[in-house]
Parts: sequence; structure tokens; C-alpha cells
Amino acid sequence: MITGNKGEWSEFYVFLKLLADGKIYAADKNLIKNENLFYKILKIIRGNERDYQYLRETEVIILDENDEVISKISIEEINLITKKFYEGITKGSTGERTFNLDFAANVFQQFYTNSLSDERKQTADIRIVIHDPITQHEPLLGFSIKSYIGSKPTLFNASKNSNFIFQVIPSLDNAAKDYVNNLDTYGIRMKWLNDNGYQFKFKRVNGELFQSNLELIDSKMPEIMASLILNSYLTDKNKLEDLVEILEQENPCGFNISTNQNFYKYKIKRILIDAALGMKAGKMWDGTFNANGGYIIVKKDGDIVCFHIYNWNDFQDYLLTHTKIDYPDSKPNRCDFGRILNADELDEKEGSFIKLNFQFRFI
Repeated sequence: MITGNKGEWSEFYVFLKLLADGKIYAADKNLIKNENLFYKILKIIRGNERDYQYLRETEVIILDENDEVISKISIEEINLITKKFYEGITKGSTGERTFNLDFAANVFQQFYTNSLSDERKQTADIRIVIHDPITQHEPLLGFSIKSYIGSKPTLFNASKNSNFIFQVIPSLDNAAKDYVNNLDTYGIRMKWLNDNGYQFKFKRVNGELFQSNLELIDSKMPEIMASLILNSYLTDKNKLEDLVEILEQENPCGFNISTNQNFYKYKIKRILIDAALGMKAGKMWDGTFNANGGYIIVKKDGDIVCFHIYNWNDFQDYLLTHTKIDYPDSKPNRCDFGRILNADELDEKEGSFIKLNFQFRFI
């Protein structure tokens, strides 16, 4: 029995809907469909132990790894299956809880698969051959998929590697440290520290690999992200575009913003794009977009739109205006942050420290 959460079921739903519709429209920064720009779906490739091809013609033709035709399915039937899947997903469990769709087993068998996702993928969630109306080429492209069916999806997931380490100034004695650490949540602890006049000095990113990834994007990105994250804890702001405004006012990196006021907006768009298309905290990032086609968004009503290279500016604007800083699980076995630490707990010489963590989530 195959189970998955709404995001995982949405990957298979996109596979079905692309075959049913035969095309996908580009979106603007507000996810409104651009009726004048769409990409024709020629075929989808997905697999488990081997790849299968799903040719989208007047019907869907399924080819095995030897390019032999093994099945044909009418577009009308795929339309009915797609609608049934959408109804099943919307009624499924919310959050990250997994569930089963009792009718799905027959569909998986019909499409020669036993998985919700393309298991032969790299980072892209789906591989599609499209007809490009701009170049008239027919490239094989990988797209990432994010779904608004259910809870809002994350753009960047947190881990212990994505902790940012700050020195707390002045240092806390043991009694003050114990008092703060016994407060209920990291949010309450940060508020207490801020209300009582403590300052926070960024020291480093907890994960060396993530620090390197950030520096690859921009040499100042660790400091920029540290300021962004700290402000999300110390203010009532969590939307990225609001936090960017604070960065522009504070100018923590001392850029010459008199000549260009968009330093921070541009740099935050860079990390959002890289996070969207492959950059992770615990894996070396070389700047290569694994999802080289772009992004597919499943809207709450089941419609799907995409961002491709030709509407790249819309994609950047969409990411900036539709994301926020969210706070992950702080338990020691998960991200392990939000407590006052002594210097010896972090291989520092002296002082008090705190780790702060984050994730990017769509709003």
C-alpha cells in the first residue's frame, strides 16, 4: 500500500494532470496564468528501477525501457483519474501526516509505476520534454513541484547545519543562563534577552558546508542571512519582503546604497532562487540548477502553472513576495537551537552563545 502526505501525492497528481491537459501555462508573480505563454507537453519520463516514457499525443502512449509500446490510455480516462486524485488529496490528512487513496493501486498498475515520485530523479521532481515556443526546441527539462493543496510548502528545509551561532553580549552567569533556558520557548527566551538589553553578535554558521554554500552565492551572504534571521526573532516581521526592508534600512554590510538601493533585495532573491532549484544546507552546492526547467506550482484549486526561464523575473518576484521566515523544530534530536550555550560547548574561548535556526516557507 502506497502512502504519502499531500505534497507527495501532489507530485503524482502533476504527472497525471500534465498528461491530461497536454500543456502548462506560465505564471506571473501572483500565480496568475499567462494565457499567451504555455508549453506543450510532448512526453514525461519517470521510473523506478527503469525509465518509462509517457508520450502525450491524441492519447497517452506508454513505452518501456526498450522503446516498445506497452499500453495506451485515452485522454478522457486520464482526465477522470486526475479529477479523482485531486478530490482524494484534498480530503486527505493535513500537515505531514501520510494517508492512502484506496483507488490508487489500480492507477499505479495502469501506469506501470509503484511510486508517487520519479525515483530516478536527481533533485527535480518531474522530467518533461516540452515544445519551447520561443526557441522551437524540444528539450528534456527537470522541474521542482510545490503544492498549495493542504499546508503551505517549504522552500528551504532546516537542519542542524542551518543553525546560525550568535554571541550574547554581555555574557550570562550560570543563574541567568538556567533561568533563560527554563523559559518555555525559544521565542520567549529571545524576547527576554532583547527586553533586558542583551545584544547579539553573529559568529558563524554552524555547518561549514552550509557556510560555504552561502559564500558561493555571495561572499556576504552569511552576514546578510544572520541579520535577516535575527530581525525575524526580534521584530514582529516574518515576511521576506518586510525583512528585506529592514536590511535596507540597517545596511549591516555597509554597502553604498546611495547609488543603488536594491543590494539586499537582489541578494535575497539570489538565495531564494538557489534554494528553490537545488541548494541545501547539508550538501555541497556548486551553483548547478538540478531543476533546470524551473518550478511547477499546484494551486489550491488544483490548477497548475509554472515558472520557466522566460519568466524568470516573475519567478524571483514571486519568491520574494510569497515567502516568510518560519521556525523549525528546536528539539535536540532535530535542529537543536534556541538555548544559551557556554563557550566550551561551541569550542569558543569565552562568552555566552545562542543558536538560531530558520526555514523558508511559502505564504
